[in-house]
Amino acid sequence: MTDSNENKTEKGVGEAAWEQPTAHRTGAGQVTDPYPHLAELRREGPVHSGSFFNHFNVPDPTAEVWPDAKRFITVGYAETEQVLKDNVTFSNAGIRKMTEYVFGSVSLMGSDDPEHRKFRSLVQPAFGRYGLGKWSAFVAPRLNQLIDRFEDRGSADLYFEYCAEFPVYVIAMTLGVKPKDIPQFHEWATMLQIAAATPDEARAARLSVEDYMREIINDRRRSPKDDVISMLLEREIEEDGERHKITEKQLLGLICNLLPAGSGTTYRTLGILLVTLLERPELLEQLYDNRDLVPPVVDELLRWNGPVLVAPPRLATCDVTVGGVDIPAGSIVEAGIAAANRDPAEFDDPETYNPRRERRANLAFSTGSHFCMGAKVAHMELITAINTLLDRLPRLRLDESKTAPEITGLWYRMPTSVPAKWG
Repeated sequence: MTDSNENKTEKGVGEAAWEQPTAHRTGAGQVTDPYPHLAELRREGPVHSGSFFNHFNVPDPTAEVWPDAKRFITVGYAETEQVLKDNVTFSNAGIRKMTEYVFGSVSLMGSDDPEHRKFRSLVQPAFGRYGLGKWSAFVAPRLNQLIDRFEDRGSADLYFEYCAEFPVYVIAMTLGVKPKDIPQFHEWATMLQIAAATPDEARAARLSVEDYMREIINDRRRSPKDDVISMLLEREIEEDGERHKITEKQLLGLICNLLPAGSGTTYRTLGILLVTLLERPELLEQLYDNRDLVPPVVDELLRWNGPVLVAPPRLATCDVTVGGVDIPAGSIVEAGIAAANRDPAEFDDPETYNPRRERRANLAFSTGSHFCMGAKVAHMELITAINTLLDRLPRLRLDESKTAPEITGLWYRMPTSVPAKWG
């Protein structure tokens, strides 16, 4: 096992008092670069006992959920894909007791088909062709509004002044949240990320979101609008052989499911991407003249150093062998998507960030029935955010007068800052 001191940094992440402990719980400020140790584990085998937290000597915020269960991790691509695609042998419902205080009784993450398919079909249109237009209508105006605030200064910490200020705004606006309430909404959304807060903190955040959204739901029942809440209120669900409109309880549960996915991972991805580009000035300069390179720059970042290192844990429903390792029924299996995305058996020269490599699928957005519904929205937001910076800020470069940024975190990855200047 790698010495934990080799992976730790004293730097925290976040400016608000509530944000720092939530990030710290999942490894921020404790693990800087997990990839050398993940490569070492992969050379020893594709599957290992223990949790990822155990392997990095970091306190495990999920340990109390399954105190008696055996734990396993996957670090090989084929084995990780096997776990993610087979939700019969590796059940998402196994983490239901971990998600109930976060999402309530409706949990897309903590359910299997047919329940998962039933609820997923309700919200899928919000991320399809209909929904994509709703989201995109808020993205570019918000990005330009943010740049207006700091453009004349010639420098800014883009992580806090740009990255963190737009994804939660976009999802909040699509849900009908008042602009003045977005900072509070951002805090609640962060608390709803799995393992980012204590059960009591997460439950309190969920109840606050539910109380806030009831007023909006009641308003849309009286006066429907061309927005996501109004669309969901018209959706029908089949239960016990009968079809009926979605209930308030179900709608509130789905909203709580969508919030963390639509906010935290996107802005952290953008922050990681900007640090990666600022550290590669020649590549960044090429983007100004070749915008066709922006999508592969985003895709490669998601493979190489995405914002989520571990997929939500799965429960082994029967005795099974994965990668030559026997996993008993009742075990918890953590699918290491970030480790899999650097598996040399799947990708040539996987440790190198190379946006010109042959584009192929990776596991950044998971796979199988739990493939991320918001992948298209996130992709659109990231590409738009990069292009808007290139449009507005000439000669964007790293501000070397500031402390050099680091990418940190275990389950969730994020930068300590994005110090930049331009002009």
